[in-house]
Amino acid sequence: MKSPVAHWGVREWRQNMDDLVPDPAHPQAFPAKYPMDLMGRIRVKLCAEDGNLVAYGFGGQRVALPSKSVGAVYTVNSFRTGLITHGRALLVLDRDDRVLLRASGLWETYGQVRKVCRAAKLPDPSHWYPSSSSANSPFSGSSSRRARTRGRRATARPPRFAKAPGYVKLRTNPRGVTLRVLGLIVLFLAAAGLGGFIGVLPAVALPEWFGAVRTLIGIAGVLFGIAGGLWVAAAISHVLADAVRWAAISWTAGTLAPPGRFFARRREHGGAWLAAANVGLVLLFCALVGWGPGVGLASLTNGFRDSSLVAELRANGLTVPGRLIDVPSYSTSSNGDTTETDVPTLSFLGNQTTDPSIGGRPLALDATDPMDTSQPETVVFLPNDPGVAAAEQQITGSVWHGAPTANLISGGLFTLALPPMLLYLVLRVRRRRWRRAKDFVDDLTT
Repeated sequence: MKSPVAHWGVREWRQNMDDLVPDPAHPQAFPAKYPMDLMGRIRVKLCAEDGNLVAYGFGGQRVALPSKSVGAVYTVNSFRTGLITHGRALLVLDRDDRVLLRASGLWETYGQVRKVCRAAKLPDPSHWYPSSSSANSPFSGSSSRRARTRGRRATARPPRFAKAPGYVKLRTNPRGVTLRVLGLIVLFLAAAGLGGFIGVLPAVALPEWFGAVRTLIGIAGVLFGIAGGLWVAAAISHVLADAVRWAAISWTAGTLAPPGRFFARRREHGGAWLAAANVGLVLLFCALVGWGPGVGLASLTNGFRDSSLVAELRANGLTVPGRLIDVPSYSTSSNGDTTETDVPTLSFLGNQTTDPSIGGRPLALDATDPMDTSQPETVVFLPNDPGVAAAEQQITGSVWHGAPTANLISGGLFTLALPPMLLYLVLRVRRRRWRRAKDFVDDLTT
């Protein structure tokens, strides 16, 4: 059946709203998500024709079930055939409670499906709930009695049906959907990987004296790069789908179709993308808390500690010749594995003191063979406490070694960015809840 109502616009054409115009004389039922072909036409539907129940699927599939052969129509959240559990579906049963037709998807049981069943002179459909009584259950009487004796836990299992002779599964997905899904997975993975690689390049190009900020920029660059890559992949997939539909309709019509009806901008964002964006903002807020106040305070604290150490060694320290050596430390994990860690150590006057790592950077050991490191160093130590010592080269620079300027600046900026970002996140969540409530009210008033 073709509706005489003309297309209203791009959005209506995309959602096939003209095909969904209700016709009391010829009711039709569709799944909640309308599967369409390249021409933009709905291919999966249920209707009544000449007193029979007729279902249409992809590939020109048409299944006609005589009314006298149909015993009941059910919609289920899940069901079993043998050992296999299937998801949501509409099931048409014969007189012996065997499945004649299976149409996957979410169907409106007490709306259009009921109108179609009444037009075909069939019993009203019903939705099978796990806690249904035997009157509404598709099981036989003995099975229902056994379920009642087992209690509520047993009735929560999906119902099991046998397939009737001539069982038909309605094709609710077009051909090639598996290849299309695999292609989209490859596209999204490639775009995310490329975006992450591009995002980390600015951090790699920065000099090492940036310290922890360099790592922060790298992490943020990777995250933003991956997000940008996913957005680009989604845009490419939409453009490719629109291009295929435009080409198919242009070929069928024998002329170029108007591009504006196919490549128009999508103004409505999907709920999944909005939820993903909100989750990303929450994670970004948590990262800013760690890298803002966290890194700033840590750098400031270490800076004061290093400043005090450097000032004390400069004022009261004695200078003696010494050497930089490696004194490894060993740790044993719970499963018995032993890990060896190279520790830069200052050796002088018969004493060994771990290098204090002023500025967060210990003296470098021999990269080729740390154990054989034995480099001459001028050591400055406190006479009354030889355990407090450092190499002379470590205390000749700025006393503010432990708080790199870049760390402090970035920590301050990220800390200042936290209040407006928190306000923005709250507004986004409230707006999402408001839109959900508005959609609910619109559904009630329509």
